[in-house]
Amino acid sequence: MLLAGVALAGLIAQAAPSPVPHASATAPPPRRFDPCGGSQELLKKYLAASPCVFVAGQGSVQMTYGGTNAPADALLIGGVQMIGMSGYRHAFSYPAPLLNIGVTSNSQITILLPSFSQVNSALAGTVVAGTADMEFSYKNLAYVNAARGILGGVLLTYAAPTGSPGLVAPGPAYAFNPLLNIALNKARSIGVSLAFPITDAPASGTERTWSFAPQAVPYWRSPGGTLLALVVRHDFSSSATSLTINTAQLLTRQLQLQATYGGVNTSIDIANPVEGFAHATGTAYPRSFTLGFSYMFGSSELPPK
Repeated sequence: MLLAGVALAGLIAQAAPSPVPHASATAPPPRRFDPCGGSQELLKKYLAASPCVFVAGQGSVQMTYGGTNAPADALLIGGVQMIGMSGYRHAFSYPAPLLNIGVTSNSQITILLPSFSQVNSALAGTVVAGTADMEFSYKNLAYVNAARGILGGVLLTYAAPTGSPGLVAPGPAYAFNPLLNIALNKARSIGVSLAFPITDAPASGTERTWSFAPQAVPYWRSPGGTLLALVVRHDFSSSATSLTINTAQLLTRQLQLQATYGGVNTSIDIANPVEGFAHATGTAYPRSFTLGFSYMFGSSELPPK
């Protein structure tokens, strides 16, 4: 009986299925690394003059309302007759949808989609309304010196004449823009971004002009996710310097609010502005502001030290 019991137990043990190991939990997706990653990467990649890019697997969408008030004082000149006059225009646009899409570990493409724009005059009411031109850009982060906090890149932009009559450019515009970012402290929270855009754009008819308008953007980022920056831009073709205050605040790692305010004083010199006058000369004082938000999908981290 004992031998029979042992044999029966052996048969049962052989017939019993072997235990199946529990399936392991789904492995987390691989982490993305880039020199501009981390908890404040949206702030780092928001400034247009920054070489930082959204890497493959991530990107952002940005929506903005913008307005420009442009008062002007002019002097109409005709022979010995001179008449002073003032004017005022207001322009606004929304929602200015901007898509940033990472395509490789060090490059992104940017698409500015059609947006509604309108220009109003104090004298003529609505001057023009419709959609503005589209833009397509490619940005490449080409140089990284992590030890010294230096980043270098290039931004290529194509502006397509796709807008409504009165707003559409007379032809396409092309820009080549080297970018440089230099950190000024060990925490990398203070620095300056430099941009050197060279633009080939239509002037009128079939004529085209070249312009060079470098930018210097000193900035500060707080530990709490606040960005303060001053955009200083000088256009050599018009000899005009503009100043713009740029600020942003992270609400979460993926979402931020941003706003800008600034302007430039520009000279006016118009040939034959009205019948009987040879030209008008004076100064315009455009001031622009924007208010919008950015939402980032995906994330990346700083490379391990």
